[in-house]
Amino acid sequence: MTVGYLCAIGIAIVFMLYMDGQVGVMMLSFLLLMPVVSGIMTWLVKRSLTVELLLPDSAAKQKQISAVIRLKKNTPLPLPFLRMRLTADPHFEPLNRNAEPLPEKPIEGAGGFLRYHAAMKKWKKLRERQLTPETLPLCLSMGTARTSEYRIALNTRFCGSGTVTLSDMTISDFLAMIRFRFQAPEPAVLLITPEIPELKTNSTLFRSVSTAVAAADEETEATPNHSASAMPGYEHRDYIPGDSLKRINWKLSSKRRHLMVRQDEPIALARLSVVLDFRRSPFRLSAAERFSREEQLIETALGFLMLCAKYGYPCQLCYADEHAEWSSITIDDGEQLAVEAVTLLRGGFRPAEELSTLSVLPPAIQQESSAVLLYITDAATEETAAALEQHPSLLYLLVPEQAAGHTAVPQNASLWLVTPERSLLQAGGEL
Repeated sequence: MTVGYLCAIGIAIVFMLYMDGQVGVMMLSFLLLMPVVSGIMTWLVKRSLTVELLLPDSAAKQKQISAVIRLKKNTPLPLPFLRMRLTADPHFEPLNRNAEPLPEKPIEGAGGFLRYHAAMKKWKKLRERQLTPETLPLCLSMGTARTSEYRIALNTRFCGSGTVTLSDMTISDFLAMIRFRFQAPEPAVLLITPEIPELKTNSTLFRSVSTAVAAADEETEATPNHSASAMPGYEHRDYIPGDSLKRINWKLSSKRRHLMVRQDEPIALARLSVVLDFRRSPFRLSAAERFSREEQLIETALGFLMLCAKYGYPCQLCYADEHAEWSSITIDDGEQLAVEAVTLLRGGFRPAEELSTLSVLPPAIQQESSAVLLYITDAATEETAAALEQHPSLLYLLVPEQAAGHTAVPQNASLWLVTPERSLLQAGGEL
């Protein structure tokens, strides 16, 4: 456009000199004045314009939602052209499926200082001009209306906190000769809720855990925790035909001379503890692969907790919350678990540096010697293994199947692999 406009000015000069001076002067004045007027109008619109990027608070996986770009201005002057890039992280389906992905960022220090900086400079230039599958170019405009909304369809892919951003925002005039940079709004975050899978009750891990928990309950009769009614460990009631025989307290029944049944919920903390370690894997992975592995762990953990709650095994769930502090809650039923699933995703997996102040095991588990501990992680390092070896509980270590080759396993733990199909496979064993 600029080259064409300069050619038009040249033609006006030739017309003024060789054909009709008065008309040529008018043409030349008009052509010179128009960019100035257009630039002033664009600058005035820029000063009065605000841009918002809006997303719903939450959405389920594999659903289509709309990202809303809302433009507001307090002037009747039209907005010429507002150009930007909309970027959705890999929690969403690609916006440009046919675009070439951006090459991996150069590894710091690779090939020496000079080669690394040359490769980094080349990578940054490529990032500026190349559209990636996650980036969508947009050009918006407004007439005399004060408010306008534009909706972009997005499809959710992985559970977690999906982020959508606007970048490289510029306002250009109608002649595309003058451009002003515009401040991009804050990124918008969408909480994508997980799908809780239905795990099989005949899985080896569930049978092993339920047997261990039941055995631990029997062992604690020797050192009981007393309730307000001086009953050891549990609240009790009279036996009703149909109650499970496993819940009969035979020692107490022999003293009372009639059958006494433990109620479903123990007074003490749940003997089955599940720790969801939100430290990200230290290994170099693509964003999509990383989110996929993290989703495997989250959904499998929730599925296992749902299974335990369904069959009367209350669990103590521990995770790092959004403030990077240990949070602990006892899960008793499925509805409570669904609510807690949303809460834990507000923090989700983060780089290990953000959780460096946290201990490997939460204080609630360090102080209470839980009988059975499930430790779910994608960052099973030597330091993690050393810390877990100090805990006396029966330990199950759950990691993504893809991470089996570089997992440090504590000596007192059995290793279980979480498959992409949300199944649990014992390392070296069978499903």
